[in-house]
Amino acid sequence: MNTKMLLAACLSFLLLTGCIPKIDKATVISKIVVNSDLEKSIDFFDDKETQLITDWWKGYKDPQLNKIIDEALSNAPTLKSVEARYAQANSIIQGVESRNMPHLAANASVIRERFSENHIFPAPLGGSTNNQYQPSLTLDYNFDFWNERGSRILAAKNSAYAQNAMIEASQIALSSAICETYLSWNFDEQKLVVLSTLEKTTTEELGIITKQHRLGLIDATEINTKKSALSQITQRMAELHRVIEGKKESICVLAGFLPSYIDTMKTPNVNNAFSAPWPKEIMLNLLAHRSDVAIAKYTALSKSQMIENAKAKFYPNISLSGLIGFTSFSWTKLLDHSSFSPSVGVALSLPLLDWGERNANLQSNVGDYNSSVYDYNQVVIKAANEVVVLLKQSKLIESQIQLHHEDMDARNANETISRKKLHLGLSNKLPYLSAQKTTFEGEIETLSLMDTKAYIQIELIKSLGAGYRDSKE
Repeated sequence: MNTKMLLAACLSFLLLTGCIPKIDKATVISKIVVNSDLEKSIDFFDDKETQLITDWWKGYKDPQLNKIIDEALSNAPTLKSVEARYAQANSIIQGVESRNMPHLAANASVIRERFSENHIFPAPLGGSTNNQYQPSLTLDYNFDFWNERGSRILAAKNSAYAQNAMIEASQIALSSAICETYLSWNFDEQKLVVLSTLEKTTTEELGIITKQHRLGLIDATEINTKKSALSQITQRMAELHRVIEGKKESICVLAGFLPSYIDTMKTPNVNNAFSAPWPKEIMLNLLAHRSDVAIAKYTALSKSQMIENAKAKFYPNISLSGLIGFTSFSWTKLLDHSSFSPSVGVALSLPLLDWGERNANLQSNVGDYNSSVYDYNQVVIKAANEVVVLLKQSKLIESQIQLHHEDMDARNANETISRKKLHLGLSNKLPYLSAQKTTFEGEIETLSLMDTKAYIQIELIKSLGAGYRDSKE
C-alpha cells in the first residue's frame, strides 16, 4: 500500500510539474581562438619582462599631472556616480540573500468592536462592545529546491562584479583621457617656444629685406611676402594659445574641477623619454586585463543565472508558515495559557496552466542572455583588434620618426653650411636665416610626431588593460 501511494505521488508530481521548453543559448567566443589569432597577428612583436601598473602615468614624472589625476580619481563626479551604482548592486545582493533565511515578524493589534446580536456570537458577547488584543510572532520560509533564490543571488553577485569592473573602466578612461590631453598641451607649449624663435628669425629677415628695399636692390614684393609669413606665424601662435586654453578646460571638465582651477595650472614638465611597458602576457592574459571584457563577461554570467531562475519557476515548491500569538478580550488575561493561539501551515504551489507566462519569461531571459553573449564576443573582438592595430601603429610611428630624424639631419647640415658661408663672407645672412627657419619648421613637425606617438602609447596602455587585473579570474 505504501509503495502504491509513493508511485501515485511521483506520478502526480510528474503530471503537475511544468515541462521546461527547449532553449537555444548563444556560444561564447573561445579564448583559445582569440589567443591563437593574436599570436599570428603580432608575431613581429618582441614582448618584455614587464607588467603594467595601475598608476602608469607617473612614468612621465610630472608632479602636476600626478596631482590632477589623483584628485580626479578621488573626487570626479563621473566616478562617484559609478561607485554609487556599485554600492547599490551590493545592497541588492544583501536583499536577495536575505530571502534565503526564515522571516520573523512581530505584530500587535488592539481592536475595539461591537459584535452583532444577529451573528454567530450568542449573548453576552453578541450585542456587546469589547477590546480585542492580539500580539503575535509570525515565521515564514519558502524552500528553494530548484535553486530559484540561489540563481538570483549569483545573478546579483555577477552584476556587482560587472559594476566593480565598471569603476575600473571609468578610472582607466578618465586617467588616460586626462593624460592624453595633458601631454598634447605639453607639446603645444613646446611648439609655442619654437614658433616664438621662428617669429624672431622672420622679423630679422624682414629687417634685412627692408634695408635692401631702401637701397633699391629689391622691390616691395619681397617685403610683403615676409610680412605675410610673419603674420601667419603670429596667427599660428594665437591658434595654439586658443587650443591650449581649450585643453586646460577639458582637463578641468574631466577631473571635475571648477574653472578657477585653470589659473593654478602651470606649464607641463613632462619626461618625453617615457615609453609604455609592453607586458609579456599580451596573448596569454589579454582578456583578464581588460575591464570592458570583464564587464561584458559578468553581465553575461548574470543573465545566464536568470535563465536558471526562470527554469525553477516550472517546478512546484513548498512554503512553511507559523504563528505564535495570544488573543484575548481582557488585557489582564492576555498572556494566560487560555489565550494562547498558535498555528502552523504548509503550502504547496504547483505550476499548472498559466497560458505560456513561464515560457515567455524563460524565452525573454534567454534572449537577454544571448544578447549579452553577442555583446561580450564583440567586446573581445574589439579588444583583440585594438591591440593588434596599436602595436602596428607603434611600429609605424617609430619608423616615421626615424625617417624624420634623417630629414632633420639634412636640415641641420644645410644650416651648418649656410652658417659657414656667412662666416666666410660667401653670402649674406638671408640664406642662413632661411635655413634656420627650415630647421625650426622641422622641430615643430618633430613635436607633432611626438604628440602622435604619445597618443598611440596611451591608447596602447589602455588597450592592454592599463594595469587592470580581474580579481575573479
